[in-house]
Amino acid sequence: MQKIIVMVQRIQTLYLFIVIVLQSVLLSTNIAKYTDFAGNEIVFKTMSLPLIAALTSFTALIPALSMFLFKKRMLQIRFNIFNSILLVALQGFIVYYIIKGTGKDMGFVFTVQSVFPVISLIISILAIRNILKDELLIKSLNRLR
Repeated sequence: MQKIIVMVQRIQTLYLFIVIVLQSVLLSTNIAKYTDFAGNEIVFKTMSLPLIAALTSFTALIPALSMFLFKKRMLQIRFNIFNSILLVALQGFIVYYIIKGTGKDMGFVFTVQSVFPVISLIISILAIRNILKDELLIKSLNRLR
């Protein structure tokens, strides 16, 4: 019980939890809507493309695993750096599939959820910074001993 309390007291745990929530919401929502000139509407769902669904799942799972590595800070930083790379790839694939899916006679509208990977990337970088601060603090305390 004490380990969980220590884990929850750190700000990076909150950051990682926000990334998990954002990516979970992204997994279950629409990313864009296409409308042709005839008025027909096509909805772009995350689950409709296996690559985007898999990347979204991984980018929600990695911070969840990383949260429980609070005693191994360098491994936690590596997990979050890897997750940041996956978030950049995810955003790239989202943009690629949206642009690829639009024809010359179609217009598309992004939803708010389509920028969740960018928001998650920023929050992930904040988590990395705070984990690094903790690591430097522990190293400085060990030098004083």
